[in-house]
Amino acid sequence: MTTPEHADLIVLHIGGADRPGVAARLMRIIAEEKAELIDIGQSVLHGYLMLSAIVNMPQNSRALRRVLFEASELGLRFEVSPFRAAAPGARQPDAPALCVTVLGPLADGVAAARITGSMAEQAMNIREIRSLSDRELSGLELIADLAPGRRLTDTELSTLRGAFLRMGVELGVDLAVQKDDMFRRTKRLVCMDVDSTFVKGEFIDELAELAGCKEKVAEITARAMRGELDFKQALAERVKLLEGLSLERAMTLMDKVELTPGADRFVEALRGLGFRIGLVSGGFTVFVDELKRRYGLDFAFANELEIRDGKLTGRVRGTVVDGERKAQILKDMAQVYNCRLEQTVAIGDGANDIYMLQTAGLGIAFRAKPKLQEVADMSLNHNERLDTLLYLMGLSARDLRGE
Repeated sequence: MTTPEHADLIVLHIGGADRPGVAARLMRIIAEEKAELIDIGQSVLHGYLMLSAIVNMPQNSRALRRVLFEASELGLRFEVSPFRAAAPGARQPDAPALCVTVLGPLADGVAAARITGSMAEQAMNIREIRSLSDRELSGLELIADLAPGRRLTDTELSTLRGAFLRMGVELGVDLAVQKDDMFRRTKRLVCMDVDSTFVKGEFIDELAELAGCKEKVAEITARAMRGELDFKQALAERVKLLEGLSLERAMTLMDKVELTPGADRFVEALRGLGFRIGLVSGGFTVFVDELKRRYGLDFAFANELEIRDGKLTGRVRGTVVDGERKAQILKDMAQVYNCRLEQTVAIGDGANDIYMLQTAGLGIAFRAKPKLQEVADMSLNHNERLDTLLYLMGLSARDLRGE
């Protein structure tokens, strides 16, 4: 390949209304005139084409004149400039990059200005901006290179995420930071919590209302989700209060279960892309298994209520699905479906999900308690729809329409 210092290296910029065949005409001229294509990039924004190419142009070549003629014929703007050295901040082949995702109201430019300004202050060079939203501007993906020679440690990346999270709170948007590597785009397995994540509310609180002990159970639940109580102990105390409740009456909760907004679309979209999706819950199999059946999920794990003579005994059977068990299930499912942990996603909202999110390649805290947000790779606080997480996973509105 020709070096950037070659005297005949030039940069071509072509812009205007997009139409089929623009790149094809440029390539044909380069081939016919024996020029050398060093690099090329193209994007189309709402029908407006922006194409740039670095070309090594032979002496006395007619290529430039022919490109100018073709551009004029197509009604396109054409510019040319010399390229003798790499531009300041140009990306090196092995330079680390970050993906910053912004979700929320962006049309007024206030949040975008603050975020891009902060990135510039940290010598992060934005080389690609992609709109994730469909109509009004509500989602952006910014791919940025770090300063030359800089590589973030896990601790530094965590600190950076925390700073962006706080900025997002101030601006009223959701901000996520992740490494822009191959694993960001090759996720294959999703494990979700159930209560207050896949469905609205907590099943055990609804059971407690049927059993007439809602306030007592709710207090224990809140303390456990905040990490103030050992999960196994809290589970045992709550289930004991349900003793005597009939299974038939308990199952009436499935008639009025309410999914988190966007949960069905989230599952449908991921299934269409070939993902394996399952539920990993500190709740109960009688409900979680039914959710698995209804929505065509691949797996479901939860605690098994002991039932005798059609009534709850106030005890659970088998291994308790606590925080450590959730993390182990994620590892097991990754093996079952033959994917690496870097290709897994975990989603939850409470302290019981900490280990699972830390184990996954991408751990997402969904409208979560502070303890979980502290360890999550990214947090969603301002959006109430679960399908918004698709944007954090690198998908755009256009991707989801199958275009």
